[in-house]
Amino acid sequence: MARDSINAVKRGFETLKIKVGKDADKDIERMKAIREAVGYDVKLRIDANQGWKAKEAVRSLRRMEEEGLDIEFVEQPVPAHDIDGLKFVTDNVSIPVLADESVFSPADALTILQRRAADFVNIKLMKTGGLHNALKICSIAEIYGVECMIGCMLEAKVSVNAAVHLAAAKSIITKIDLDGPVLCSENPVIGGAVFDEYKITLNNDPGLGVRGIDKIRYLEKI
Repeated sequence: MARDSINAVKRGFETLKIKVGKDADKDIERMKAIREAVGYDVKLRIDANQGWKAKEAVRSLRRMEEEGLDIEFVEQPVPAHDIDGLKFVTDNVSIPVLADESVFSPADALTILQRRAADFVNIKLMKTGGLHNALKICSIAEIYGVECMIGCMLEAKVSVNAAVHLAAAKSIITKIDLDGPVLCSENPVIGGAVFDEYKITLNNDPGLGVRGIDKIRYLEKI
């Protein structure tokens, strides 16, 4: 993982997200190796993907704090339904906590923010069901003064384009994790935002700016 991290930094990435949440000792050793390899100018985020129980998360995160690993934030440390556990982690560690799987709907966001169960909220259009609910979550976050991150699933360029436009339009979105198109081996989408490794550039075309899909095939019944 340290080698992969070095390669990512050489490609221009200034922020890395590392998956954790299975074996605490291995997680610590990996994070130490990565931090030593990339130095402290590179931001490190970790994503437990619901992998810890609340007390386990606190123990692991406190160890990372003691090691001086300088973690930007931890994403979804506990199971999505465990809002009490999420708040327990948020209240007992210094590393900021990002709620991801715990927030699908505006109602979920309201619950998290009313209880101060997380420091940030992660918006994904594939979770919220589109821009309408995503905008509602942004409005709720603005009321509570809580910043948001915009993320994506393993999506191609069309849907991630919509997320890019949302991020550009809403100042409450201060963090971006839109790597879907970079992870795709092919990009048949013509037009729209340009995804060049770590850099995303919006265009000036109307709407999403998507003009077509290259090499699209239409199937019809015979």
